[in-house]
Amino acid sequence: MKIQKTFLFLFLLGSWNLFAQDDPKLTEVWNPVPPVVTPGDGVQPPGDAFVLFNGKNLDGWTAENGNPAGWDVTGGILTVKPGSGSIRTNKRFSDCQLHVEWRSPSVVTGDGQGRGNSGVYLQSRYEIQVLDSYNNPTYSNGQAGSVYKQSIPLVNASRKPGEWQSYDIIYTAPRFNPDSTLRTPASVTVLQNGVLIQNHTEIKGATVYIGQPKYTYHAFQQPLLLQEHGNPVSFRNIWVREINKEELLAGSNFKGWYTYLDTLGTRNDPDKNFSFRDGLLHIEGKRFGYLSTEKSFDHFYLRVVFKWGEKQYPPREKGKRDSGILYYFENGEKDTLWPKSIECQVQEGDCGDTWCVGTMVESSNKSDTEWGMKRIFRSENFENPTGEWNTMEILCNGSQTEHYVNGHLVNTGAKTSVAKGKILLQSEGAEVYYKSVELFPY
Repeated sequence: MKIQKTFLFLFLLGSWNLFAQDDPKLTEVWNPVPPVVTPGDGVQPPGDAFVLFNGKNLDGWTAENGNPAGWDVTGGILTVKPGSGSIRTNKRFSDCQLHVEWRSPSVVTGDGQGRGNSGVYLQSRYEIQVLDSYNNPTYSNGQAGSVYKQSIPLVNASRKPGEWQSYDIIYTAPRFNPDSTLRTPASVTVLQNGVLIQNHTEIKGATVYIGQPKYTYHAFQQPLLLQEHGNPVSFRNIWVREINKEELLAGSNFKGWYTYLDTLGTRNDPDKNFSFRDGLLHIEGKRFGYLSTEKSFDHFYLRVVFKWGEKQYPPREKGKRDSGILYYFENGEKDTLWPKSIECQVQEGDCGDTWCVGTMVESSNKSDTEWGMKRIFRSENFENPTGEWNTMEILCNGSQTEHYVNGHLVNTGAKTSVAKGKILLQSEGAEVYYKSVELFPY
């Protein structure tokens, strides 16, 4: 009887498993829910796009040499001024979707590479060729839509001279190893006038006119560049969407985060030391502690936009306003006021310094020992005045680290004693506002 019951149980269990495998709900994934983005319509860009040219001026652009951009803006159209040099965006990008509309001059002069020549440079070094390629023979890896001198477009989708054309570019930036060698190359997909002309094409290195392309280590986020090549090529409707980006504070809520405050411990913030005000993260600063991610991260690029508030509290009611971005706080380590981690200093006059909180980092920057910890000083001061927004960027590439302040590299680290962990935003006696906390996989 016992054997029969056992057999019946196994039969029913097997039947249930067979039935369960036919349940369509087993393959339904409900989370995460993709964010809602308003699609573009005509010349209107998507809702989450960053408009690079507003049709009115060149705010947000400079000449490649750092001088004011010298191209012409008339009637909502941006036109190359021959001899004025290439222009680049002040804002920097890595992985992105880029939309550019362009046209070569309607009056044809020259031929080959001398006809309607310009270029779109991703990260200021990888060129998608712009050229009048309508009935204009030239070398195939130099015609419109080519990864210049590297990859021939699948087809020639060019319109006649003087007609507007579009590029839709999907770009994934290269990643490098801690020793600066290439880990994964850049890749690009390009549609010209709605036609696929580059299909997940591997980029072989920075664009060169003579010789073979090669990769040289560079910062993860770099300006986009439009080339001046002696021809009055025109542009309009330029916008970009950052992709592969995770908004760590999306939706103005603390999902994915927890608090730790001095005597209150974890997940206990009755006085709302951490809150949201008008879409901004507000850290009151009255209590010491931090806001921590639930997840751990290793290879990433973190971009944080912050500004100081007015309030300061004892014992730091006077002097420099102080805070910090801590990273590599390993799972299993104890939550405490200054947990074992690496700190990118956020303090008036010291933004970008590195503090080794129970950890170790090697650096060529000047260093000292303070409070029993190694402090690595930033190279220069690039902070904006108190009350203005600052952008802090942190590259964590295994045992390699980089700290940027408002686009300037100010600190580097190597051979870190930790290489994975949570990210923390400190509360340390001063009021701070955060506009965004964004993470890109590296």
